[in-house]
Amino acid sequence: MKRNFNRIKTVICALGILMLWSSCTKYENPPAIYEEYDQEGVQQIKRKVLFISVDGAVGQEIKKIMPTNIAALLKTSKYTFDAIANDNTKDAASWMSMMSGVTYDMHQIEDDSYIPKPDENHPHENVAGYPSMLYRIGTISPTTKSYVVARDASLTNKLLVSADETYENKSDEEVKSKMIDLLEKKNPDVAIVQFKGVLEAGLTSEFSANSSAYTDAIKKVDGYIGEIVTALKARKHYKSEEWLLILTSNHGGIDQSYGGSSFQERNTFAIFQNDSFKQLELKTELMKSIRFFGFYDAGQTSYAYYDPNAFRGRNNPVLADESMYDVGKTGELTVDAKIKMNATNGVFNYALNTPFLGKNAARTGQTSGWTFYKAGNNVTFFMADGAASMETSMGPVSSSGEWAHLTAVISKVNNVPTAVLYVNGLKTGQVSNANINLKNVVTATGLTFGYYPYIFSGLPNDMQICDVHIYNKAMDEETIKKNANRIGIPDAELSNPNLIGYWPMDGLVNDKFVNKVNGNPSIAAQGTSRLILSGNNLPYVDENATLIQPQDYFTQIFYWLELQTQKEWNLQGQVFLNKYEVEFLKP
Repeated sequence: MKRNFNRIKTVICALGILMLWSSCTKYENPPAIYEEYDQEGVQQIKRKVLFISVDGAVGQEIKKIMPTNIAALLKTSKYTFDAIANDNTKDAASWMSMMSGVTYDMHQIEDDSYIPKPDENHPHENVAGYPSMLYRIGTISPTTKSYVVARDASLTNKLLVSADETYENKSDEEVKSKMIDLLEKKNPDVAIVQFKGVLEAGLTSEFSANSSAYTDAIKKVDGYIGEIVTALKARKHYKSEEWLLILTSNHGGIDQSYGGSSFQERNTFAIFQNDSFKQLELKTELMKSIRFFGFYDAGQTSYAYYDPNAFRGRNNPVLADESMYDVGKTGELTVDAKIKMNATNGVFNYALNTPFLGKNAARTGQTSGWTFYKAGNNVTFFMADGAASMETSMGPVSSSGEWAHLTAVISKVNNVPTAVLYVNGLKTGQVSNANINLKNVVTATGLTFGYYPYIFSGLPNDMQICDVHIYNKAMDEETIKKNANRIGIPDAELSNPNLIGYWPMDGLVNDKFVNKVNGNPSIAAQGTSRLILSGNNLPYVDENATLIQPQDYFTQIFYWLELQTQKEWNLQGQVFLNKYEVEFLKP
């Protein structure tokens, strides 16, 4: 079924859908920016995008099968078979993430209505709306022609209704034939294609290369992809066009199902192909961490006051053995951890004086204990003995949402109580106070991961923490750098007598963060946990290491089309192809 809209009608249709959100949704549109038409007779190089989703294709299973045409594309591609979908792998949620440039946490699309669900705790508040990339393209570049060829009617008449032309098809073969026809007869700048045969095979057999039905479905779609690529390269003006072919899947699957958050359901693949690209597999180390979110207001009765997803780690009641994490126990302490800030409303400097890791009742005045806290883009370390305190900034940390390794070393330097601070193994600060008595840096409060009972800003923590180590000694810089440049501690080092706490924080066991140091306290979880998978982008990692996620396609496509995204769109995707411009930018 064909739907053909001129640009004015398209905008009207898109606005019609957006009006469904209007009572609970708001967002701002940027002023229109109109492109100039090319002069007749001048063959300018024109950038274009062909985006193909093989719904339900599990990345690792594609790699095992390695069908013929996909294998051929890899020779001129940046690619990965370890891409990760958002943790809601339902069809609408995953397609919305690919087309909107934001994660499910932000767009809250659950079903084919493509209307965000209201906040159950604040049902009368506005819910942010995130239009598709085609709507954004139509607004800022009306001459850019877009086409959609899909199986799902909800894509053609709802999510991607802003395309110049949309075609709903009953089979993958029809999808293939229509896309070839468009490449031969039309002049698309952006084309979006959806295949569903692989998804259907997974549901009836299993999402595995061990299933002949699933394997056959992948090979069949691979043949369709080959035919489309052949038609693309046969275009009359192909030599004056720069096509970026993106081949991916919206989500994976496990056994005969999908929709959950298991690795197999989230594992997808991503191929970015252009004739000028040099072959490169984008490999990255996956980091598993827990999202810590929320705060406690003394005027409220619930620690989950801010949101039902509020989550932290703290024992209640506090265990007696937790006193080993007081500075006063030995007069020395080394604490290090990896953290990653999550954006709130598109920015990372959302918090003011919000503690997130330490042993301290209230990060204020001279309240005894120690803690790290967020202050704008910076992280600050605080320590007090009940009568005197000291604190100093560690500088900007995770100010763009990147992973960072924090270390605080507490001891006496020249017989003066001192804290030396490191970020990613490099010294960033030092503070001393001769009036502090290290023996009195003790508190009955338990070790805390995540939000604290006292903050100044009224804003929540929203971050990830993992790989936390505590030593009862001031460790040397060699150890600090070693921990900053790896994830985890080898089993052989767990016998170090000075290591008194090691929590990988890559999951819970019986609702606890298990301490890998045998016999030492584990920390109980409070609230509903959520495991986050992300790519390791610490400084020691290869600069080519890139984790592709669904929100990246929007920003990458805009980059390729040389269109400017707007800050107020609050996009969450990355651009990575700019690292390889030497390969494809024409002189």
